[in-house]
Amino acid sequence: MRYHTTFLGVQETQLSDENDIDVTGCWYNGDFGFAATPSTGRSGGLLSIWDSKLSQVEEVIKARHFLITIGKWSGVQSQMIFANVYGPQEPQNKKKLWEDLGRIKSTKAGTWIIFGDFNTVRKECERYNSHFNPSEAFWFNRFIGKECLHDLRMGGHRFTYFCQSDGKMSKLDRFLVCNNFLRQFPSVSITAAPREISDHCPVILQTSKADFGKPPFRFFNSWMKRDGFEQIIKESWEKFRGYGKPDAYLAAKLRFLKNEIKKWRARDHPKELDELLKLKHRLHDLDTTAESKSLTDLEIEKRRLGIQRITELEKLVVLDLKQKARLR
Repeated sequence: MRYHTTFLGVQETQLSDENDIDVTGCWYNGDFGFAATPSTGRSGGLLSIWDSKLSQVEEVIKARHFLITIGKWSGVQSQMIFANVYGPQEPQNKKKLWEDLGRIKSTKAGTWIIFGDFNTVRKECERYNSHFNPSEAFWFNRFIGKECLHDLRMGGHRFTYFCQSDGKMSKLDRFLVCNNFLRQFPSVSITAAPREISDHCPVILQTSKADFGKPPFRFFNSWMKRDGFEQIIKESWEKFRGYGKPDAYLAAKLRFLKNEIKKWRARDHPKELDELLKLKHRLHDLDTTAESKSLTDLEIEKRRLGIQRITELEKLVVLDLKQKARLR
């Protein structure tokens, strides 16, 4: 499924230097603004990116565990305030984080969206095969209630975090929105999308749907890394039969080669998508199974091999996206 993204928040960039972040590679065109906070060693790091055609960010508030952007948003009367959060591990630091966010919220009027990896849960059923800390849940729930925030019902996966090594699962990621947000966007939906090769599900807040047309044909460099490409080039080059002056002959031969590449891609691409879709469905089924019982060693190995193959296929997709971005 495709989403027309207008604001993107990333947690755990694990980059201590903001200049090392390839923001262009994370966005679908050149019309964006961004803000980031560095990690501490290999821990943490936040990145927020927004569509600069729709928004005008006027203020950024940075801290180790949150990144707040405040500004005007097209079609919204009040200021939009996005708080990108990565919760700390230590219980006392979590409590301080809720206090800091509450203090800032009390001084900044607007439409608040607080989201990210909070690194805690609200109740025991939001953990599976892992330890539940009632004290942490109390202070988190107290923060939500005191600040009049709404934890909207989430579709998709029940748990957003899956520990690869021991099968522990938790609902750590979510969106918290204020009353003002609900008044302006009553038809909002939140979905925990398949986590695929990551240990966290992407959580998507959607207020409208967009439809994108069929992309035009282009030659992508990644095709040269795909099985069968070299063979189709050799066979097409040898197969061509033509006549005329050398320049006309070469032009006709190149057109023939282009058409053969189109035919090859028309056959190969659906097969590749089908393989990727089946792998993701298999991974989704294993994750769903893991939410109700522990996976067997064989199932864990199948999951590992599936992630490995998905990574290989999606590396090619990433190459295509980067080439599209350069063309734009």
